[in-house]
Amino acid sequence: MVAMKIRDMKDNKSPGVDGIPPKLLLEIVEQISIPLATVFNLSLEEGIVPLEWKEANIIPLFKKGSRNKLENYRPVSLTSVICKY
Repeated sequence: MVAMKIRDMKDNKSPGVDGIPPKLLLEIVEQISIPLATVFNLSLEEGIVPLEWKEANIIPLFKKGSRNKLENYRPVSLTSVICKY
């Protein structure tokens, strides 16, 4: 299941706080899927989400109009790619 979800990832997405891009996960899917499944299962059993998965980098994303006006930006949270799936 974990390997399937990783393979479904879009490899052009930005990495989050952990700096792990989807492209890297896709390259090591066979090696990482079982350890990740273990972490996910423990998280569900214990009811604890790893702290790193709760962190985000918030960046301003330009919408349209003048780049000099604050209202022409919206915040985007870049979270860990792993916790999105």
